[in-house]
This record gives sequence, structure tokens and C-alpha cells, in this order.
Amino acid sequence: MGGYNAGEVASAMAVDHVCDDMARWLAQPSGPRDEEEIRTALMASAQHANQAVFDASQSRAEYAGMGTTLVAALFNEDRVWVGHIGDSRAYRLRGGKLEQLSRDHSLLQEQIDAGLLTPEEAVYSMNRNLVTRAVGVEPAVELEVVGHALRPGDLVMLCSDGLSDMLPDAAIAQVMRAS
Repeated sequence: MGGYNAGEVASAMAVDHVCDDMARWLAQPSGPRDEEEIRTALMASAQHANQAVFDASQSRAEYAGMGTTLVAALFNEDRVWVGHIGDSRAYRLRGGKLEQLSRDHSLLQEQIDAGLLTPEEAVYSMNRNLVTRAVGVEPAVELEVVGHALRPGDLVMLCSDGLSDMLPDAAIAQVMRAS
């Protein structure tokens, strides 16, 4: 999380743990995996990453308070399973139209959902980067996991708020369509 102690350390730890856990899980011999197995594997990998970041932040003064957001995707046949924590996002470009697949865990999103702000007003809000969930700030974390259908030609992009805060969705879609 930008602006917090050792955010880059927390991010690298989370990526390493999730990638390692998922690689081990996928390497296990088994038949087709069902929705519950996929959801459980993604959630377990996020919890493992969370515990590692939390433990490091508790044991080293220079890491005190560190945390990170997370977005991960697992592709399985004609579906993608997106797991996320915080305001890192997953998008799908289908037929030239961009769709946000994840829903931010943020104070700003809660205000929009409650009708306190419109999406247009949210662009100028002072609460743009206050996340309500993050990896490593509590002993346990909840990964939101949702499955989405895929069609031939769909593009899926994962990004942090470093991209989504800097470019409007229309500009992100334009870049994705061009590549």
C-alpha cells in the first residue's frame, strides 16, 4: 500500500506466497477441479500470504504496519476465478467493452453503495485510497472470490490502484483494445 511502511515488501511477499501455493496446488494430480476446490485453494493461499506479511510486520520494526492489496486469477476451462482484497482490480475486455470484475473493498466504494456519493463525485473524493481490507494488517483476511465466464477473445487484466487511479476505464479499454 503506497505511503505505508514497507508496502513493496508486503506486496512481494504476498505475490510469492500466492504463486507458490497455487503452483503446488495445481501440480497435485487430480481430475477436474470444482468451484469449491478452486475457491478454497485461492482463499488458503491468500490467508497464507496474509499470515506471512502479518508475522513479518509484527517481528521487525521497519515493517510495522505494512500491508498490501491483492488480486489473483485462476483460469479453468471457460471460466476465470478472481480473488481480491482491497482496491486492486480485475477487468475483462469483451467485444471491445471493458468490465470491472472485482469490487473495491474501500471506504469510497461503501459510500457509493450507500448512495452518499455518485461515481462521478467519487473521482474527487479525499477518501479514494482508504481500503477496508488489506493483506497483512490483521491476523486473518477474507479473500472475495467470484467466478466469471470466459469467451474466445476475452482479455483479462489484473492491476493495482496505481493504474486504475491514474487512468479512467475508457483509457484502460483503449490500451487493451490496441494490443
